Formats: sequence, C-alpha cells, structure tokens
Amino acid sequence: MPTQEAPTPDISDQLADVWANFKSLTGVSEIKKLMDAPHQWLMEQPVIQGLLNHPNVKPILDWLEAAENVKMFPVLIAQCGTAFLETSHGINRAYNSKAYSNLAGAGEAALSAVTSTSTEKGIYGDAVNAFNDSLNLPELSKTGVKINYAVDSAWTSINQKKLQMQEEARKLRDKYYKELQDERLKLNDRRRTRAKYNNVARSLVAMGDKPIPSPKVQRQRKSGTGSRTVIGHNMYDINSIYNDRILSIRSIKVDASALVIVPIVTPIVAVGGALATVGITAGIISTIANWFLGSCMNLVGMPATLIPALAHCVTSIVLKVSGSAGAQALRFFAASALKTNEALLMTVFGTSNMNVTAWMFLIAMAAPILLVSIVIILAMRTKNKVTFSHFYLLAENEKYPGFAYASIQNADDARIEFAKMKKDLLDLANVDYSGIYGVGIEVENGKPEVKGGFNLATDTPARMSSADAKKALEDFADKHSVSIPLGAWRPV
Repeated sequence: MPTQEAPTPDISDQLADVWANFKSLTGVSEIKKLMDAPHQWLMEQPVIQGLLNHPNVKPILDWLEAAENVKMFPVLIAQCGTAFLETSHGINRAYNSKAYSNLAGAGEAALSAVTSTSTEKGIYGDAVNAFNDSLNLPELSKTGVKINYAVDSAWTSINQKKLQMQEEARKLRDKYYKELQDERLKLNDRRRTRAKYNNVARSLVAMGDKPIPSPKVQRQRKSGTGSRTVIGHNMYDINSIYNDRILSIRSIKVDASALVIVPIVTPIVAVGGALATVGITAGIISTIANWFLGSCMNLVGMPATLIPALAHCVTSIVLKVSGSAGAQALRFFAASALKTNEALLMTVFGTSNMNVTAWMFLIAMAAPILLVSIVIILAMRTKNKVTFSHFYLLAENEKYPGFAYASIQNADDARIEFAKMKKDLLDLANVDYSGIYGVGIEVENGKPEVKGGFNLATDTPARMSSADAKKALEDFADKHSVSIPLGAWRPV
C-alpha cells in the first residue's frame, strides 16, 4: 500500500491573522495567492532556473534542490510572506512619519541600541556561513551571471490600483459633497462629514486631481437689527495624518558605523564577542541582497537608485524571520531610501488620507523581494559539509611558526577536523600566532591538489578559496623553509 505524503501546511490558516490585519490594504490578496503553491512558485522563478542552469553557478547552489530544503519551502515561504507584509507596513509608516527628520539616523540609532545576545551572535554566524560557504559569494560574484527580471509591469500594476483608488475616492468625495450641501445637516454632523470630505479631497489632490473646496452653505439668521449671513467654508492643505511612530526611539544619536557593508571579493573574516554586532550582521545580509538585486538580477524597468530600498526590505525580512531584534531598524533605512527617491515613486493615497506610496511600491516588487529573502534564509540555514583527505594547519609567528599535518580516512567536516587540530596546537604552544590557517588537499592522478581551506583566526572559520588556500600554503612554506608535502600522501 503506497504511503501518503504529509499534507502541505495550509498557508491560509497560518497567515489568517495577518490577512485579517491587512485586509483593508490593497495588494495583500496578490501576496497570498503568490504563496499558494510555494515550491512551484520558487523553483519556476526565472532567476532560480537561470542560476541552476548556469554551469559555474549550479555547483555552488545545488543545495537549493536538496530534499531537506525543499521540505522547508511551505513553512519558510509562509514566514517570509508574513514578515514581508509586516515589514512593508512598517516601512510605509516610517515613510510617512513626522517624528524623524533623519530616517537613516533613526535606523543607525536603533541598530546601535540592539544588544549582542547569544541569539544575535548565532544569526551573525549564520550570515557569515551564507556569505562564505553556502552562497560562496566571492566565487559566485566572479561567475558573471546576469539574469533579466522584468519589473516594468509593476509600475502598470501600481497605476491600475491608483486609478481604482482614485475612482473610489471620487465617489466618496461626491457623496460627502452632496451631504454638505444639505442645509438640514446639523452642526456636529456637518463637522464630521466635512472632516471626511477633506480627508478624501486631500488624497485626491495628492494623486493629481484638481482641488475642489467643500461647498459653501449660507444660512440666514435673524437678529434685532436685521439678518447676518454665515458662510461655512473650509480650505485644506495636503497633509498625511498617517504619522504614527514605528518605534519609541527618543534619541537620534547616530553611530555612522552601525550598518557595516562588506566587500564581496574575499571571504569574511569572522569576529567574535562584542565585535559581532547586529549592525555587522545586517551589513552582511544587505551586501548579499544588493548583489542579487543589483548584480545578479537585471531588474528591467527599475531605477537603480531604488534598489537599496529593496535590499533593506530584504534585510529586515531576513532578520525578522531569523529572530533578530534588528529587523525594525532596517525599516528606517528602507524608508529613507524611498524618501530620497520619492520623485521616482507614484504617489498613492487611500480614502482615509493614508499615504500608501511606499506600501504600493513594495507590494508591486513583492516577487524579487520574497525571492531574495528566501534564498538568503535558506543559505543561512544550510551548512555545507566540507571534506578533505589531507589537512595542513599553519600557524604564523616570525620566530616560532607552528604547523600540523594529518591524513584522515572518512574525515568529519573539515571545520571540525581543523578545530581539533587548532586546539591541540594551541594547548601545546606558548607563543601568540598572528594568523592560523587550515588548508585541505586531495590527491588527484597521484598529485596533491589544494581544494580549499579556512581562516581559523576566530571561533567562526572563514572559508578560503582553493587559490587563496594554495597561496597561504606556498607563502608559509617559502617563508619558513618548509618542504611540501609534510607527510605521506596516503591515509593513516
């Protein structure tokens, strides 16, 4: 009797509260529909297909098709969908906020205030793992892969939704206008109706309609000396009332180094302790996101100056799904990037005078944002096992260099083997080493070939390319007159 597969988690059930909270906002149903068939949606994306069909990229990213990752797709995409909606909503609030004149400064202050807990340090390690190992970004960036991803239809989508909202707003405006013309409308009711009218009218003016002031109403009032004409008229200014704070940050003391963007040409040398800040973690994730959105993907129809806003949105989603307290701070950076380029955005107001310009833009760009977020999170959770047959440990010291060699059958992950060798060396050493490296070698056609290695200077090993590992081994051998190989090329 054939075994039945476990049912796919019902995304609708998992996100019921989210849909309820956001049901009044345009575009939510499209995001929900996007996630109804998560595995199919992700693997059929042109970017994923282009990466996995590229001969130099597939060996790096083949883990995307691993069974254990495929099993994660439904739940992970549901989590990312939830985080995307909440993040987009938060960015829209920050975009409209009057509480901060310097949104980027608010983001820096928020990042600097996050404590580096054990959870945050774990997320930092995962980000380094994604950069150095799972994605191997230094090597991936050298492949020259470039995949067209048309997003020009997003502007059409925004415009269509804007036209729909304008039409609804005009109907409401006309309804309130007619009510205000009724002289029987009592004072308090008139005030409430006029406020509703002005809200709708403001949103229409902001979206390009000509201003139509609320109607004048004349009433004749008798007095002892005759009559007096009272004219009810209320002009208005364009002004969003949606200015809630998204964080209770009182101080905007800026730490300019809070968000640390890293270069992609070399692996990251991991740091430990208090140096592993949330700002550094966010910088690593932002670097990965920027590479995917700006270098790997050719976002046809997207002004390049808006890409940082998408990257910050991705970073916020990744941090939120990972459990980092830094997620909210990145919303300020995204809002700042959008505010700087507001002339490129299509202004959209809701009927309640809520400025939804940022929300509509991000919803229209949901597909690339979600795609990159999911890939980064999968990369952070994927721990690629690296194995070698021959191991060199090189410890740099001008007078007393240290080295160790091991040839191991059925070796464990190279990180574990090198960690053991490093511990044994340091237990015996009475000098300080300026650098410690692990170099892995395989024998091919009877000749030793360097296959990679790790910078072991910190508790989190940083992956080295085969070229860098080979250079480290040769430089060490030349400097200290050490012959290579340092042992027999056969397992012991």
